[in-house]
Amino acid sequence: MIKSYFNRLLLIMLGCTGGFIAGCATVKIENEREISLAFSNSLETSLGQLSASASVSHAEKSGFLILNTGHDALLKRVSLLVKAEKAIDLQYYIWNSDKSGRLLAQQLLLAADKGIHVRLLLDDFSAGNRDTLLLMMNAHPNIDIRIYNPNASQNKIVGFIGDFKRLNQRMHNKSFIVDGSVAIVGGRNIGDEYFDLNHEINFRDRDLLTIGPIVTEISKSFDVYWNNERAFSIGHLVKNKPDKEEILAFRKEIKSKVQQDNLAILFNNIEFETWFSELIWATAEITYDQTRAMDDNNLNTPKQVANTLMEVAKRTTEELLIETAYLVPGDNGITLLKELIAKGVKVTALTNSLASNDLTTNHSGYVRRRKELLRNGAELFELKPDAQSCKHLVEAPNACNENTLFGLHAKSIVFDRKVVFVGSFNLNQRSIYLNSELGLIVHSTELADRIADDIKENLSLQNSWKVILNNKGDLQWTGIKDGEIINYNHEPETGFMRRFNSKFFSIFPVEKYL
Repeated sequence: MIKSYFNRLLLIMLGCTGGFIAGCATVKIENEREISLAFSNSLETSLGQLSASASVSHAEKSGFLILNTGHDALLKRVSLLVKAEKAIDLQYYIWNSDKSGRLLAQQLLLAADKGIHVRLLLDDFSAGNRDTLLLMMNAHPNIDIRIYNPNASQNKIVGFIGDFKRLNQRMHNKSFIVDGSVAIVGGRNIGDEYFDLNHEINFRDRDLLTIGPIVTEISKSFDVYWNNERAFSIGHLVKNKPDKEEILAFRKEIKSKVQQDNLAILFNNIEFETWFSELIWATAEITYDQTRAMDDNNLNTPKQVANTLMEVAKRTTEELLIETAYLVPGDNGITLLKELIAKGVKVTALTNSLASNDLTTNHSGYVRRRKELLRNGAELFELKPDAQSCKHLVEAPNACNENTLFGLHAKSIVFDRKVVFVGSFNLNQRSIYLNSELGLIVHSTELADRIADDIKENLSLQNSWKVILNNKGDLQWTGIKDGEIINYNHEPETGFMRRFNSKFFSIFPVEKYL
């Protein structure tokens, strides 16, 4: 474990020295790029007609449904793919080759068999070492797969170091759009840990399913990335095309694996009318970072989503409630929070503890800022890896036992319980300066109240440790264990070496790259 931490830090430090490796491969621009736009004739589809019917009495507003559990989030996605009739557009940072990844890939292939046009845009971080699988899917005449911001080198590490600035700009956006009528936006990638199916760690995450005019705006954001010069056809990047026999064998294998995964229960009880009757209707806007040219290596200017959220936060007068997997606000963020607290705004943040964090290196950036946040008046809570809330937020047998961790991956912000943000943006330096992000800003007291209550459930001492500065100015963690209040003077439920690694990495000023 410690070796991998040091390798990660070494890679970052080598990359920060600049392009010292000569002759690294670069990606050649696709000169004959085919421009395509999202499907817009939604009324030609059953989903479009259902959406239009549900929207009749809600002019100019969009409907929103919170997807709080991984099981429900996967059910909704599978159901939408089954119901699709014309077009499917998916944009993701990570798509794992596990149970959920196989199930959704199989549904895309079945949809394509029915003549539905599928566009799948993946960040190269996810696509690495999966060229064969992606080429097999891309071989289908109704499936187009593009890879965003690819590493052209045969040696991925050498390529990363040699083109450090460009390859550090990852596409972190997550959107799921069917028939131009229904969309899902939020924090979840495609992988078992996001859908209550992992045997080692499962995440508390959040998506919004939405219908109405906002879906058109989400589709436009997809088109912007799909048609950008950094989005390359998988066929342009990998020249070894599969033959017919290989494709048939692949289809047979993925069908067999999906059957073995035994997730058929997800196909039952697909009741779209029930979903739409539970929607919260509100005005909303999308916020997403603009795409960059291939040679745009500016890593020092805050991007659109960060700037938008900062402007909304400045208008907050009473309460700012933050839920983020990684909390590294930087100098500008610290200054803003300090100003808000000075004018009476209560600032509360929920993030991962070291024990619940999947990345020690990311936690080290938070360690650098934790005392400063507390000194300026923010309230900090760190999720426990065995939080009691896991038992109803993760709908899977044995998912909350002593051998399975519970981690935080949701990215939501509630402003005065009037406005709420849900998306892919973590409040850390990578989201602010490097990665592209996407999210929805919804103006609804009802939705804001529900999400605020969801967040506050995990602020209880059964679910999180409250972090304070004691009389000596040292950190103290307080939580409840076995019915008793317990105080800790170091990161709870972690071993010495992990605490040492976290402290060690926090020495280095590389928090932007973590």
